[in-house]
Amino acid sequence: MRVRLSSIDEFQLLTCFKHELWGSKSDRFGDWQQGDYLLLTVNKTLAALAHVSGKPFKSHEKVWNNGLYPFRIPIKFQIIVEPDARPLILGDIRDVLTSVWGPKYGWGILNQNVLVGDAAEKLVAAIKAAPNRLDYFREHLTEKLDEAAIQRQSSRKATDKKPTDRSGAAPTRPNVVTEPLFLFDEKPTAKEESAHHKTQHTLKRLGKVTGCSVWIASNDRNKQYRGKALSDGALQKLPSLGLDADAVSRMSMIDVLWLQQNAPICAFEVETTTSIYSGLLRMSDLLAVVPALKISLFIVAPRDRRNKFLAELGRPTFRKIGLSDYCRFIAIEDLESLIAKVGDLQGIQPMVLNNIALQVEDEADA
Repeated sequence: MRVRLSSIDEFQLLTCFKHELWGSKSDRFGDWQQGDYLLLTVNKTLAALAHVSGKPFKSHEKVWNNGLYPFRIPIKFQIIVEPDARPLILGDIRDVLTSVWGPKYGWGILNQNVLVGDAAEKLVAAIKAAPNRLDYFREHLTEKLDEAAIQRQSSRKATDKKPTDRSGAAPTRPNVVTEPLFLFDEKPTAKEESAHHKTQHTLKRLGKVTGCSVWIASNDRNKQYRGKALSDGALQKLPSLGLDADAVSRMSMIDVLWLQQNAPICAFEVETTTSIYSGLLRMSDLLAVVPALKISLFIVAPRDRRNKFLAELGRPTFRKIGLSDYCRFIAIEDLESLIAKVGDLQGIQPMVLNNIALQVEDEADA
């Protein structure tokens, strides 16, 4: 068995499914064989499995809307999994990749290197264990393509950043709104609570602007900020989420959670003076007890702690579980700048966080 992986977005996935083609800008298909598997990943999950069904060829007919990719090879899809059921590249799946390609396994995916033997069999078994929705995607392909096109457009707008400055810090992208739409009614006083609670309050405000329900950590719910409990306007009870008691208990202690339709989509640990390591450890524990959870993780701290975050994230214990693939850094200064720009403006999406979160992205073929 021979398997290659590639990372693409949902629209690319569906376009390849529609045309039963895989493309590249370079002539890389010389050693590809009919019957080879192509395992496609989307947002760090196993999304689809196809096999090479013909010989490579070259064409300038337009297929993909993000590039020509003239070098092409026919593929036949066998499995497509709905986004909320796709296996995360964590745990056993990540162990397979690191055992062959090491902790920098992303290069193996980027270059579509071939996997054989036990590693290939385990990856194919992992996606075969997920519910196959191939017929459903065929029946609803036009609708799915339209949804993915909208998602791609929104994502690109959110992640369109200016180049970093010489200090290495990524400046925030100016919002359509050039002046704050909302200002606090009064200046902070000496009686206000800690920077930690202020940041939790800011995350709560921003979460509600994006249309999310917000959960404040159980041990902070009654803490006061500006004369009101931090839990004011937040969820009063954390949904069970179909998890066991231990998992719910661990999740309830995360500083701030954003939820959509009773499912957590973002988790924030605020580290103003406490250890960055402890925040990463809580995020690591969260992934360990709920590995199938589709959630973005953020450490929120002053900008001058960014390098500390990167150093701690490089610890072997965090590299082992691939925490860097899921956990990003947000500077408190950038968070406050963002909330000042968006204010109470409606229609803001949670992906607005991509404007200010530290992340490294790889590029792939079609």
